[in-house]
Amino acid sequence: MKLLVIQEQHFTRLPNGEVWVDEQSNAKFWDRYLNVFEEIIVCARFSHKKSNNTDKLMRSDRDRVSFIELPNFRGVSGLLKNLTAVIGTIKSAIKQSDSVIFRAPSPISMIAYPLVKASKKPYAVEVMNNPKTVFSKESMRNFYQPIITSLMVNQTKSMCMSANGVSYVTNKVLQELYPSKASKQGENEAYFESSYSTIHLEETHYSYSNWGEMMPSPIKLIHTGKMQDNRKGQDIFIEVIFNLRNKGFNVEGILVGDGVMRQEFENIGRKLGISEYLEFVGWKAGYKAVQEELQKSHIIVFPTMGEGLPRSVIEAMANGLLCIGSKVDGICELLEEDCLVPEFNSECFTRYIENFLRNWNLVEDMRRNQFGVSKSYEYSILETRRNVFYSKLKNLC
Repeated sequence: MKLLVIQEQHFTRLPNGEVWVDEQSNAKFWDRYLNVFEEIIVCARFSHKKSNNTDKLMRSDRDRVSFIELPNFRGVSGLLKNLTAVIGTIKSAIKQSDSVIFRAPSPISMIAYPLVKASKKPYAVEVMNNPKTVFSKESMRNFYQPIITSLMVNQTKSMCMSANGVSYVTNKVLQELYPSKASKQGENEAYFESSYSTIHLEETHYSYSNWGEMMPSPIKLIHTGKMQDNRKGQDIFIEVIFNLRNKGFNVEGILVGDGVMRQEFENIGRKLGISEYLEFVGWKAGYKAVQEELQKSHIIVFPTMGEGLPRSVIEAMANGLLCIGSKVDGICELLEEDCLVPEFNSECFTRYIENFLRNWNLVEDMRRNQFGVSKSYEYSILETRRNVFYSKLKNLC
């Protein structure tokens, strides 16, 4: 049985034919599908390198996995420019497969959904986030964004009600907003539902250090995320470092990630006069590289306009950091109320973090509780749920 997996990542093909990727979808990632299906076809965006340099990339190609290349567009405008090629490629990929899984919401899923539905082949949707927040006008800053967001919200609701299988990264938040047919009419062989994160945390990945009773000095705050726009709040993170230092706290910031906005974020630090207290470490490929930065840190600060269930926060929890994030979407399933910041601005984040810095005795219990929550996302637990979900899809072929 061949499963078509329509991915959101941008892949890179080298002159020697190898396929590499900058995050998540490395060769081991495909195990989750190959545990059930004999072969998978990956349809995703591709760029081509002129050299075999693989700096900051992870190998993705392997046996039983083949790739079908989409143009390497970004955003809705890029999709529209390549629309004919994208439609033709996805149609071709569907014909070669027995069943389909795609992730939503995204520009690719907007095109793939009607094509997959028209094929009459069994398909499942993995709902990764809430389009109402992730693609909001505030996050995207596009004049037409309200229309685009409305289309994506409505289409996500439609695909969840028509797909054979729907899986969510949350336990209840996204399920309530985008219910499946199985939840509304009852689960059966043709319609089913599950929940699991895409995170890959093995037992050996967990780490918890004893900080002692005294507050460390300096306190290291960390932020991880792509720097393509302002949605992940790197500007807020930098302003928080500035605010806390002005209040007399010896804090420093680590920013993991890269993108077109990196220069702008670095400029914010320079204008605030705190460049020496900020470390931009660039993009880190693979969990171990990210873990090295996490283990230098004490608090992850995660301002965001919208999320499904952020892997970066769970990874920080699994390394014993105190986690403080926006009170939005799936983050509310991970963190306690004292760690959920209700406003997307540096003043509010500063107040919540300052509370812990002035009451350091509260930190140990909080981080230990969060570490315990991360244990429920260990790979073997999630693998069992995925295997059951994928087997139900395979049985429809």
